[in-house]
Amino acid sequence: MKFKGTIALTVAFVGIVLYYFLVDVPTEKREKEEKIRSEKVLPFKPGNVDTFSIIKNKSSITLKRSGADGWRMTSPVDAKGDSAAASTYLSFLNNLSFTRLVDDSPKDLSVFGLNMPALEVSLSMKNGKTKGLRVGDDHPMGNKIYLARSDENKILAAEVTSNNLDRSVFDLRDKTILGFETSKVSKLECTRDGKILVLEKSKESWRLSEEETRAKGNENEISNFLNTIRAARIKEFIEERPEKLDSYGLTDPKLILKVSGTKSSDPLILLIGKKGGNGFYAKTLARKNIFIIDQSLFDTLNNSRLVDFMDKSLVKFDDDEVASLSLHMDGKIIHLTHDKKDSQKWIIQKPVSTQASTATVNSLLFDLKDTRIVEFVKTFVTDPKLFGFGRPEKELTLSYKDGKTWSLILGNQTSNREHYFAKRTGEEAVFTLKQSSVKTIFRSLHDLKDKTLLKFNKDEVRQIKIHNSEQTFILNKSDNDWNLAQPKQLDAIQSFIGNDILWTLNSLEFESTLPTDPGDTITGFTQPRLSVELLDKKDKVLAHVVLGNAVARSSDLHYLRTMKNSTIYTTNKRILDEISINLHKFKDKPTSE
Repeated sequence: MKFKGTIALTVAFVGIVLYYFLVDVPTEKREKEEKIRSEKVLPFKPGNVDTFSIIKNKSSITLKRSGADGWRMTSPVDAKGDSAAASTYLSFLNNLSFTRLVDDSPKDLSVFGLNMPALEVSLSMKNGKTKGLRVGDDHPMGNKIYLARSDENKILAAEVTSNNLDRSVFDLRDKTILGFETSKVSKLECTRDGKILVLEKSKESWRLSEEETRAKGNENEISNFLNTIRAARIKEFIEERPEKLDSYGLTDPKLILKVSGTKSSDPLILLIGKKGGNGFYAKTLARKNIFIIDQSLFDTLNNSRLVDFMDKSLVKFDDDEVASLSLHMDGKIIHLTHDKKDSQKWIIQKPVSTQASTATVNSLLFDLKDTRIVEFVKTFVTDPKLFGFGRPEKELTLSYKDGKTWSLILGNQTSNREHYFAKRTGEEAVFTLKQSSVKTIFRSLHDLKDKTLLKFNKDEVRQIKIHNSEQTFILNKSDNDWNLAQPKQLDAIQSFIGNDILWTLNSLEFESTLPTDPGDTITGFTQPRLSVELLDKKDKVLAHVVLGNAVARSSDLHYLRTMKNSTIYTTNKRILDEISINLHKFKDKPTSE
């Protein structure tokens, strides 16, 4: 019985819950919506409005819907409407609510200023029906106004002013000067003072030209410029159908702007004439009316120079595109190309044939792409000697796989010695580069050489013999484990110790080479500080390096020799320090049982 009672209670509870959510909540929501609708001054859906008019002083401003979201002004002028302003106005009307019903059937409308209202709003719906609103006097208590719908005489009070409901021709008329999409502009021409500044898009990049000057454009700067023009708005409408343009200075304009799109055959053209009271007189070639543009837009167009749009990144390329690299400096040429056996590596062909440091060359290319121009000094040079380009101090040339080349030419240093004058391929413009940037780009032959001393396959190494001034260490490798065989037996030592030693040797680089052998007394190779041998499973020596005395002029440098040749090198004592640290880990270790 208790079980049946529990089921009954559960069913009842579920029923109550369902009734609440399915009946009470929707009813409550519906009643709330109906209350809001009942308090609206002019209930309608903005999307259903086909035409609306604002009538005042017996004149009408009328806008008709054009397309899904567009509007066209049909009275008092035929012009494109401001779609955003029209939609905002209709939305405001739709949300307008009255605070109270003042009089249900007034005997005298003049008491409320509604017998001959100064302002009326009329809506023509898509279904042919009309709705309207009459705007009366201000409420004596302030911040309110008397209203009445067009089809009835009930007097309503709403917390708005007549200014909230009024709109001018200027408010509802489209004020766009040139309508275009920035991303679709392919060319911009700005004519002023007899000169034409041209910004033209070729594929994904921009090219600039003005008189004899040609340059690469900065996409961000040009996009910002185009966005400024696109966002500019008409400040004032002056004359719809002028008989003459002379009085506005538009027969011989101060400035002509032409914007061409990627697809449109007809460019957008803006003519700017004399200065008026609030700005400059202007008109577009496509329309007859004269209007005023703001001073700031004129200044933007008139004061922008070619150098403002020039690309301040020195050069852009993908590393895979580069076939070779040449550096001209100090009267010598360093020429590097990709290694034919391994395209990821570089070789030096001139002035000597040797392996290049791939890391250093890649670093140079990265720094080249990362370098920024400080400023453009001159757009066109008549005498290259003035900046030191007659005999360039330094020059860098990139040769691409498609056969094209790009060059950077350095001239003199500036008076403060902090910058270099420079030029680049395909441009007459002179610019400056930081001295620090120049240093990162123009590397010496010594820096570019591959200074790796030992080349071996780490996987082939089965034994490491290390001799220092105190004792000998022998490490043997079995599978992936390392064991210490001498000076005492230690099985299964930490594998990273042997691997660290191999990594240290594999990355060992020299600092310099000695032209002649100064002798064992100086180098100390008869009693070396450190000797390391790497052997394979057949006891074949894969690599052998001997570290001698410290170089007298620098305690951080030591003499070094390998088994491959008799060349004497100097190297940083890092090898001694890092291997000594690893050997120290064997001390005080218990011997294996």
